Amino acid sequence: MTQLILDVDGLGVVLPESRKGGYRAYLDPLSVDVNMISGRMVRELRGSVWRVSYQYGYFREEQKNLVIAACEKGRRQPILCSFLPPNAGDEPKQSRFFVTKLTYPKFMWSARMTGRGETPAALWGDFALELREVKPSD
Repeated sequence: MTQLILDVDGLGVVLPESRKGGYRAYLDPLSVDVNMISGRMVRELRGSVWRVSYQYGYFREEQKNLVIAACEKGRRQPILCSFLPPNAGDEPKQSRFFVTKLTYPKFMWSARMTGRGETPAALWGDFALELREVKPSD
């Protein structure tokens, strides 16, 4: 099941399904604390934005480069993402997101890949990403 797709310039970068609680999508309320003249403080709710956190174990070199390029673009400007909200079944939602946190993958080890003539391939791990929706969804 696809949980997250980062769409950059019409090229969708599909992230592998995260396991063991590595994927989370939730609505986060946007509010402002207002001090009234009487001295009371009230909290004004302005809306809610989606936040998505994602972690994954191991990427191959080609996929790692695509994911990093998409994430770096998302730090500078909003990118279109398809994500799977909780209790949505198989129906993903689409919105524009900023990348708020990025943990670059680290080189873990080299594995021998069968089907490629037993050539070594680098595996990259410990990747984490957090996204925040640009505009409130409600």
